[in-house]
Amino acid sequence: MISENQEIAMGKRYHSQVLQQTPAYEDPELQAYVQRVGDSLSKKSHRPNLFYRFTVLDSPDINAFALPGGYVYINRGLMAYLSSEQELAAVLGHEIGHITARHSVRQYSQSQILGVLSTAIEMNQGRSAGNLANLASGALLSGYGREMELEADDLGAQYIFQEGYSPQGMFDVLSVLKDQEIYSKALAKKRGQEPRSYHGVFASHPSNDKRLQEILEEVTNSYPKGTNKITANYLNKIEGMVYGDSEQSGVRRGNEFFHSKLDLYFSSPDDWEIINTPKSLIFSSPKGEAILQVHVEDLNFRESPRSYMDRVASNHYQGKELRMNGFNGYTALSNRSGRTIRLAIIFKEKQVYQFIGYVKERLDTFDKHDPTFIEIINTFNQLDERGKELSKPLRINQYIVKGGESYKTLAQTSNIPFNPQEQLRLLNGDFPDDPLVEGQSIKIVN
Repeated sequence: MISENQEIAMGKRYHSQVLQQTPAYEDPELQAYVQRVGDSLSKKSHRPNLFYRFTVLDSPDINAFALPGGYVYINRGLMAYLSSEQELAAVLGHEIGHITARHSVRQYSQSQILGVLSTAIEMNQGRSAGNLANLASGALLSGYGREMELEADDLGAQYIFQEGYSPQGMFDVLSVLKDQEIYSKALAKKRGQEPRSYHGVFASHPSNDKRLQEILEEVTNSYPKGTNKITANYLNKIEGMVYGDSEQSGVRRGNEFFHSKLDLYFSSPDDWEIINTPKSLIFSSPKGEAILQVHVEDLNFRESPRSYMDRVASNHYQGKELRMNGFNGYTALSNRSGRTIRLAIIFKEKQVYQFIGYVKERLDTFDKHDPTFIEIINTFNQLDERGKELSKPLRINQYIVKGGESYKTLAQTSNIPFNPQEQLRLLNGDFPDDPLVEGQSIKIVN
């Protein structure tokens, strides 16, 4: 239903939207390197007539995706966990495979058909099937099913093999992603959230997936192998790359949060986790049963914090004026959907910081956690000289393992804010329990 010209026009339109939401990572040399690797693969693809554009996005999320018409994106968050150019090529080859097979366009066309069908059904049978039309929204970036993902693996393996890389690169990448999936599922369970993963179609480890093994064997036996690839030192290429939070989004250091652009500081109890998302800052209790969310909005009226609270939450009670570190605010309790919540607002220049604290399940635990909500709110402050220094982001660095060192000892001095031992293992492909070897070159975070 969609021509190639229409496909390219869609890609151009959505490309600008992607960059508005998540900017490109500011490292011209790294961007050029990824473009160079991607270009070499695209010439081996089934659609070499397209100009492919490869962009590293400034996001800590472990993800890569493609848009119609030749637009491929890889987050720096995923690049941090890769260990070789071969693995990078496998990721880019996989995403090129989605483009050459027109997967996003096929999903979009199918959603259009469903939309047309649902409209026809509504005309004849009322609105009982109207929700089908909603399937069209997000079709371009929605997750692919097992068949499409395996097809992209197959095509990507063909491209990297013909360019001189080993198909083992595809297996290695999928193993990295499976380790991330196992870790993220355990973490999401602890937080009471739904896990998210890139690719994520293997029920078990890729080494046990017969269809993947058949695909890689078929590629090796059926396609001409390119000249053995002379690859760049991947760890040199990502040396100094930002890890985790960027300076623009605010940086977590243990139980503290520093944001240079907003000139903002928070801290939490040692056993609480700070979760930094694009839309809010979240403080989570050890088992995830209590949550304090922080949002920032522009102020539009000259009014007192009490007046602001009256206007946005008219049913509040037990209100109290706040004044900490030179800032004015207001806090109160409120009831929503039968549960008690802690509300607070703090004015800072022309912005208002909004706090919502609640418990997830056992409503009788609110009184237990409410003092902690107030304690965190009261840490609101500007950055001092120490804070300005610590608001700089963490970065990836190479490190040679010394005698007697282990992931446990390295984690004890690591600046990684959460689960440093597990993160160091994931960064170096040693998850869950592979040991370090003296003289081994690994990635650490400083």
